[in-house]
Amino acid sequence: MEGEGVQPLDENLENGSRPRFKWKKTLRLVVSGIKGAGMLLCFIYVCLQLSSSPAKDPPIQRLRGAVTRCENGQLFIRSYENEYQTMEVQNNSVVIKCDGLYIIYLKVSFFQEVKIDLHFREDHNPISIPMLNDGRRVVFTVVASLAFKDKVYLTVNAPDTLCEHLQINDGELIVVQLTPGYCAPEGSFHSTVNQVPL
Repeated sequence: MEGEGVQPLDENLENGSRPRFKWKKTLRLVVSGIKGAGMLLCFIYVCLQLSSSPAKDPPIQRLRGAVTRCENGQLFIRSYENEYQTMEVQNNSVVIKCDGLYIIYLKVSFFQEVKIDLHFREDHNPISIPMLNDGRRVVFTVVASLAFKDKVYLTVNAPDTLCEHLQINDGELIVVQLTPGYCAPEGSFHSTVNQVPL
């Protein structure tokens, strides 16, 4: 009676464990195959990234210049010679060669009361810069979206003084690109800027 209905231990293990053992073995093979394919794809991706030549981004555009005097209604901007500059000053204007967001910072003091406007695009109205100390001092920062061929320049108006007779103390203009965008190839700006309509 003891042996009725009960299978021997060896027979029970063989019948129950073999199918489960084959299933686990198959699962392990499938998981190993997926891991191997994933590793192969990662290896191929890394090899492709290393073999392709990286695109060289243009340097961040920046200029730090002194504001020293007034000429023809515009503040004269002179870039510092001993500093690395990636932007140019032409005709008292900072020439924009790359699209993107730029921060424009102006700090300047006058001995007379003045009004200053910031220009950066021909078809836009200038920004009137708020003055401090009865219109004699400026500390101004703005972020502007600038594009290729834009020009940043400052016009000044003094109620009782000619532009050329304004006395400026400690002036500085800083223009720095915050977000990179399209940049014109070297030399392309000069060829279009110097064209004169007939």
